Amino acid sequence: MENVVQEILRKGEERKLEIVRQGEKERDEQILLVDRQIEQDRTRLEKRAQSFLTQMEQQELSSAELESKRALLAAQRQVLEDLRAQVLSALADYPADQRKRLYSKLLAKAKSQLGDCYVYSNKADKSLLKLPPGMSDGGTVECVGGLVFESKDRSVRLDFRFESMLDDVWNRNMQEIYSRFFG
Repeated sequence: MENVVQEILRKGEERKLEIVRQGEKERDEQILLVDRQIEQDRTRLEKRAQSFLTQMEQQELSSAELESKRALLAAQRQVLEDLRAQVLSALADYPADQRKRLYSKLLAKAKSQLGDCYVYSNKADKSLLKLPPGMSDGGTVECVGGLVFESKDRSVRLDFRFESMLDDVWNRNMQEIYSRFFG
């Protein structure tokens, strides 16, 4: 009986060892599967993170470029505004004898286009005007210089103020002005 008990114990021990080996084998297989899954997840997450970082870098770069262009355009706009102000200031300082000649030409032009009409100027230029017959002083107008003509029936106005003439020239030649300064 002792032999039978020993045999049963031995077989039990072998069975126990077989079950432990099988359990360890399954555990190792599970660990291997989990390790592979972790590695796949890590690789996928790294790719996602890299893609996200690349996208963020591109957005930041685009944003910086846009801000740079805005700053450049603002600076260019300021330069053009300063230039326009300088031109208007130079026109305001136009010598009286040259203004008188210019006004004489403008009076003749308005007379041919409107006939009898009203003439408006700034206060300082009133003394420079020699109005031909049929043209009447219409009063003053706020400007740095130049004249405004209005038909007697007040239906037509010709605006030859320095500001208006500068606006016309400025708008017609904006492309050339821009390319000379920034081209």
